[in-house]
Amino acid sequence: MKLRVQYTAQLRTAVGRTEDEVELPEGSSLAALVEHLAAQLDDAAAGHLVGPGGGIRPSLLVVVNEAAAPAHAVATTSLQDGDVVLLLPPIAGG
Repeated sequence: MKLRVQYTAQLRTAVGRTEDEVELPEGSSLAALVEHLAAQLDDAAAGHLVGPGGGIRPSLLVVVNEAAAPAHAVATTSLQDGDVVLLLPPIAGG
């Protein structure tokens, strides 16, 4: 299945682009997508997605087709062909 992944904020800067098209096996979970992306990116960019011990960062907001996916459900959230996934890391400022 093909998915469109959109990057925002400092993640977009770290990745160096606004989006990617990703191909994964049918029925892959949201967690599998994030792990796949982290494996493809350099350490600085991957650090926005996964923590030091692995696993998706709880502070990462993931939106699938305009609906936020709760952090506790990323392992069980299945993706479908054509889904659009927006990755929004926390934004700090002052």
